[in-house]
Amino acid sequence: MSCRATLILVLLLSMGVAVPAFSEEFTFDYQKIIPVDGTPTLDLSLGRGKVTITGSEDNRIIIEAVKHLRAGNYDEAQEVADHIEIRVRQQGKTVTVKTNYLLMPQRGKSFLKKLFGVSTDTYGSVDYVIAVPTTSNIRVNSLSAEITLSSIEGAIDITNETGSIRGEFIFGPVTAKQQSGDIALEWIEGDVRINSVTGKVDINQVRGAIDVITRTSDINIKTELNSPRDFFVRTSSGSVVFSIPESSSGKLNIETEAGRIRTDIPVTINSISAQKVVGEFGRGGPRINISSSTGDVRIAQF
Repeated sequence: MSCRATLILVLLLSMGVAVPAFSEEFTFDYQKIIPVDGTPTLDLSLGRGKVTITGSEDNRIIIEAVKHLRAGNYDEAQEVADHIEIRVRQQGKTVTVKTNYLLMPQRGKSFLKKLFGVSTDTYGSVDYVIAVPTTSNIRVNSLSAEITLSSIEGAIDITNETGSIRGEFIFGPVTAKQQSGDIALEWIEGDVRINSVTGKVDINQVRGAIDVITRTSDINIKTELNSPRDFFVRTSSGSVVFSIPESSSGKLNIETEAGRIRTDIPVTINSISAQKVVGEFGRGGPRINISSSTGDVRIAQF
């Protein structure tokens, strides 16, 4: 049991509240279909759960959700499910989907039992499967979610405290902020900006620039260097593998305080030391800035 769960358990016992034994899981389905024109924006907010957003040729946003609850019986689960509100609003081209956990003042301590049970998902999680028009902009804000996106042409902006972010076949800029958890982006045609603390970062990019800031993450990047803008990769204690085409061009600025620097491509060195390499390869190209305090840095080719 985590320290947080133990603290909550002690709190409930000190209040004279019997901690419930949730032995069954109940699910409650939700669906809504919204016709849209042009390039819509989906703005999704949730607490915990799984999110899958996929582009389609339909001119509608199709929202399917499942509320997952643990409870002693169906009536108890239904009561709590009724207080997990999925609110959908459309204003112009923006469709807002918000998951609200409503208070249950009439239940008093019973509400606390559902909210602070031993299991972290006692009060319920909500899983979303959403189909959007292929050309759409997506915003997701969550507390702890497993987020998957695919086949979307538009801007992606995700803020996720913990969990994971996975995307493939994204044609547009991707911005992701996540405290902990892995981030994996495949076949991205657009600028990528990532800010994370811990968790592995994998990027396979066809076109666009990259700006990645992490604290302890290992970073693996494969990019065509197809951008007029510069590339920035910074991590405190993780290692970095930056893979580029054999025939590409660019300028290197690599620094590491305690790690090793390795290049698998011919580089014209402007200056070099145990902690820093400045040079260039090919003719022209963007500037590649990579720094890691204690991790290794490798420039690979494909």
